[in-house]
Amino acid sequence: MTSPLQPVESPRFLGWQDLGNKTVTPDSTDLVVGGFSLAEGDTHIWVRMRSLSSPDPWPWSYGILSWKTSEGYELGSVKAYSETESEVFRLGNGLPPVERTGVITFEPRSFNLAWVKRGNPWTLNFQAQSGVLQSPGLGGAVVSNSFVSADGGAGLRLVQVTFPNP
Repeated sequence: MTSPLQPVESPRFLGWQDLGNKTVTPDSTDLVVGGFSLAEGDTHIWVRMRSLSSPDPWPWSYGILSWKTSEGYELGSVKAYSETESEVFRLGNGLPPVERTGVITFEPRSFNLAWVKRGNPWTLNFQAQSGVLQSPGLGGAVVSNSFVSADGGAGLRLVQVTFPNP
């Protein structure tokens, strides 16, 4: 349960865009998943990734998921673990990118490529959407929690300070 004292971030979604299936080959070092553009004002991309390969035996670990523009990896990169049930990964740092159009990439780790070379096919499905994070109730403010000594060191008291966004 979320405490009312902590901001809750929730995404504003526009809808999933299917980027299709991609198969990792022994030569895949930086797999281009597909082109993706952020809507005006959006600061984050959510990528849903699902493994279409058999989970038995399960040799896969993770790859590095990114969004690349002419300015580089403006929204950062994340470890994206391969699950058959799918998992959603968030790319973004809260700042709007300089460029709004780029490509989503997936870089499999070398130990995953070793499994592919041994005859284990690895196919992934990707979907993406852009949006912004909203902090309801605090308007994007930052909350700092600290415990301070109370009653001459006999106990601790929670002190919470809220810093408004400029």
